[in-house]
Amino acid sequence: MKKVIETTTGTFQGFEQNSHVNFRGVPFGYAKRFKRAEKYISNDLKKVNFAIHTGTQPMQESALEKSDIFYGEDCLNLDISTPSVDGKFPIVIELFGGGFINGGNATKNMPWLDKEPIVHVMPNYRIGLFGWSVVDGGDTNVGLSDQLLALQWVIDNAQKIGGDVDNINLVGLSAGAKSISAMMASNSELPDYIKKIVLFSGSVQTIRDLSTAKKVTKRFCDVSSISNDQELFNLTDDGLLTVQVNATKGHIPTNWFGPVIDNDLISDNWSNTLVNRLKRTDFKSLISAGTNEQVLLNKYDLATLKTKVCEDLFGSNAKILLEQLPDSGNQKAALVRMIGEAMYSLPSFKTERLLSDNEGDVYGNYFSVFDGRHGGNIGYLSIQKDKLNIEYRRNRQYYGQLIMDYILNSKPYNDDIKFEWPLFDNNQLVMKLDSNDISSVSLIDHEWVKNLPWQTYKL
Repeated sequence: MKKVIETTTGTFQGFEQNSHVNFRGVPFGYAKRFKRAEKYISNDLKKVNFAIHTGTQPMQESALEKSDIFYGEDCLNLDISTPSVDGKFPIVIELFGGGFINGGNATKNMPWLDKEPIVHVMPNYRIGLFGWSVVDGGDTNVGLSDQLLALQWVIDNAQKIGGDVDNINLVGLSAGAKSISAMMASNSELPDYIKKIVLFSGSVQTIRDLSTAKKVTKRFCDVSSISNDQELFNLTDDGLLTVQVNATKGHIPTNWFGPVIDNDLISDNWSNTLVNRLKRTDFKSLISAGTNEQVLLNKYDLATLKTKVCEDLFGSNAKILLEQLPDSGNQKAALVRMIGEAMYSLPSFKTERLLSDNEGDVYGNYFSVFDGRHGGNIGYLSIQKDKLNIEYRRNRQYYGQLIMDYILNSKPYNDDIKFEWPLFDNNQLVMKLDSNDISSVSLIDHEWVKNLPWQTYKL
């Protein structure tokens, strides 16, 4: 099996694993502090580089601990797993999750993709202050620029890695799914190459206004007694990371970072941009969310949930949720469910409605596996088979098959299963997944949190 590829950023030798050829740490760009990504340029395109070790990972809190993994700002590399470099397989680009402050391609959210008849590409992008802050003198949407440059690399090198440039798909969990939504709603022309998207527990809810993004940066500076955000340019990478860690300590900063409306990469009318791309390219969507995404918040008492947790997750929008909290019954359980709905299942539903109303092919999925918690369906797909009973194993196999049918054939239908995933349309049908059943249900009668804007976090 051929294990060498000649790409636009160099020549790389990989290794064989899982009947695929794998390449790790392939560079695609340069990362300069608070500046959008620049294309990587090799000094010698013909020199063979070994691509067998994990590349530099994005700066995050674990970088301050002793580890065999190397972290750094210049982390723009990607991993590739391909059935054959001489093939023409569907390409799946996976964007990692982690609340925009954790993650990287050293740990894949969906390792099972490496065993499928696809080219699986997983790029790094800058996170936290390094990728999503708004700093005076810096660029906006730096992390988004990393993701777009990785997409450009895949487009330019699809044939070299055994991929079909006319069948590029985006798959993401959590922040990865939110990133995909922002890419599709951005003003870049590159996402026109995308044929299908898969959003697991995430949608466009983290696109925020410029004012909120600036206030978040000021918060970080204030905690570390930094008088001017331009001073952030002069810190070491560990120093900037320490500023981030100090400000997030004791908080749930899941929504503090994300894509920004800068009227450059992302415009005020981003929803129109998304719809126009749909009409132009007819991309298809599979959108998934859990029934109780934030169930792990049950560890907090009601008072903490009402104040600190809601403040961290929604900012000034917290009052919209709290005004709808029932006066009687188990208020804590009700609030935990409402928080999960507001953060994940409601934005997913709104995205399904927006795309479906504009004649897009949308497949909705609401799951209750792993208590319906955040990313529970990905955990369900990834858990070792011997930890599931026989019925659960069969159901998981069916679920995985349907997702792969969607990626490979644009439609989640499998003759062996005899279950056709319904299109989300005026009947609002979605596929419901629990541990021992796959069925179709309608969301028409669901009582959603009311009056919550697309931008769930606002200051």
